[in-house]
Amino acid sequence: MRVRDLLDDDVLGVELRSEPDQPQLDQPISGCAQSELMDPTPFLQRGELMVTTGMALHFEDHRTWEAYVERLATVPISGLAFSLGRIHGALPNGLVSACNQHGIPLLELPADLPLLQFSRHIWQELAAQRYEIVRAGWELADECTRLATHGVPIVTVLQRIADAIDAHVALMDPADFPLASAGVPVTRSSTAATTLALPGGSGARFTLRIRGGAEGQLLQPLLGPVAAVLAMQLSYTLASSSPLHSPAAARLIEAMLDDSVGTEALATLARSAGLDPDAPCQLLSVSADPNASTANARLVAWRAQVHLESRFGVVRFFEHPQRTVFLLQHPGTAEGAAQGLAAAIDLAQVGVIHSGDLSWEEVPLALRMAMRQSHTAGVRALPPLDLASIAQALPSAGLASLAGRFIAPLDAADPTGVLTETLGAYLRHSGAARAIGDELFIHRNTLAYRIRRIETLLGVDLQDGETRATLLLALHIISA
Repeated sequence: MRVRDLLDDDVLGVELRSEPDQPQLDQPISGCAQSELMDPTPFLQRGELMVTTGMALHFEDHRTWEAYVERLATVPISGLAFSLGRIHGALPNGLVSACNQHGIPLLELPADLPLLQFSRHIWQELAAQRYEIVRAGWELADECTRLATHGVPIVTVLQRIADAIDAHVALMDPADFPLASAGVPVTRSSTAATTLALPGGSGARFTLRIRGGAEGQLLQPLLGPVAAVLAMQLSYTLASSSPLHSPAAARLIEAMLDDSVGTEALATLARSAGLDPDAPCQLLSVSADPNASTANARLVAWRAQVHLESRFGVVRFFEHPQRTVFLLQHPGTAEGAAQGLAAAIDLAQVGVIHSGDLSWEEVPLALRMAMRQSHTAGVRALPPLDLASIAQALPSAGLASLAGRFIAPLDAADPTGVLTETLGAYLRHSGAARAIGDELFIHRNTLAYRIRRIETLLGVDLQDGETRATLLLALHIISA
C-alpha cells in the first residue's frame, strides 16, 4: 500500500496539501501510527504513516514546526496525516512549509472521517496485501519444488524466481562468490542489493542477492518458502554421491574411454551433448584436495564453471571423485581456459590441468592423460604426449597378449618378479647404474648380472634404442 492509494480512494476524501516529489507518493506504507506527542519518533517505525489531530501542537513559530517535521523525516515516515476538527480548523502554514522542505507527503483528513476508521482501513488493506504476498510466496515455492523434483538445474529455479519478482537474482556461496544467477542484470551501480539468507546450519550460509524489481516488495514473506526449497536443493546437490553431469555428457565421456567406440559414433554423441565435433575443443581438469569433502569439491567445480561459462560459448563437464573435467568450445575472448581462474577459486588448494586447442581425434587421448594425473595444487599444462597415454590409448586383446608373451620368459624364469622390476628400472633410468642401484638397493655387479640374464632370456640387446623403446611400451601395455 502506498500514499498514492489513499489519495485515489474517493470514499476517504483525503487531500494532499504538500508538494512532495512523485517518488515520495510511491513509498510503501508499512503501518499506521497515531500520536499526539511533540516527539513521537521513539515509537515510530520506518515507513509508517503518522496520524495526528495536533492536540499538543499549537505553534506560531515556523522553526518549531520545522524541528517537528525534521524529527519525523529521520525515521523516515511515509507520510503525515493531519485530522481537522475541533483542535485545528485548518492546516498550520508552518506545518505545510516544513513538509514541503523535507519532502514528506502531508495529507489532510476531513473532519467527518473518524481516525479509528481511517487507521482500521489502512491495517485491513495491509493485512489483505500481506496475505496475497504470502499466498504468492507459497505458490512460487510449490512451483519451484516441482521443478527441483524433476531434476532441473538450480539456475532454472533462479530464473523462475527472477521472473516472479522482476529482478536479477544471484545465488552466492558462503565465500560470497556467485554460483549461479538469473534475470536481467542491473547496470545501475546505485541500485541497492537485498540479501536473503537461505536456511541452513549454524555455519556459513548461502544467500540470495537481489537487485532491481519493484521497490518495497516484502521479499521475506514472498521468498521465504522458496528459499527453503533452494536450501534443500543445494543440500542434495552438494552432498549427493551421484554425478551431476548431464546424461548426454556422461554418455560421451564413457564412449571416449571405450576403445570399441569409433570416431563417427563419438561425433554423434558430441552433437547430442551440444558440442561441435568439427570445431577445436579445449580440455580443463579441476581437482580438489583429496582430503576435501564432496561439498567443498563441488563448490570449487561450480566456481570454475561460472568462470568458464563467462569465457566460452559451450561448456560441458563431468564429475569423477575429487575431479571435474570440462570440455570447452568457442572461446569468447583471447584468454586461455585457465586464465583468471585465480579470481574464482583458491589455487593453493586446487589443481588445474588445461590443454590447448585439440582436434576431435585428440580429445579421447587427452582425456585419458588428464584422468591419470595426480592432484597437484596450481595451474599446469597437460603434457602433449607420454608413453603411458599411448599404451592406454592403443590396448587390445591381441596387443596385450603379444606384450605379455614378449615379457613372459622373465616371469617364467623368475616368478618373484625381480627381473621384470630390474628391467623396468633399467629402462626408466636409461641404463644409469647408480640411479638403478639407488632405486633397487643393489650393487653394480648384481645389476650387471641381472641385465645379462634378461638379455639372454629375451634374446635382445638392451644397448639397442629401438629394443629399449619396444620393451618399455610392452611394460606399459601390461600395466594398463
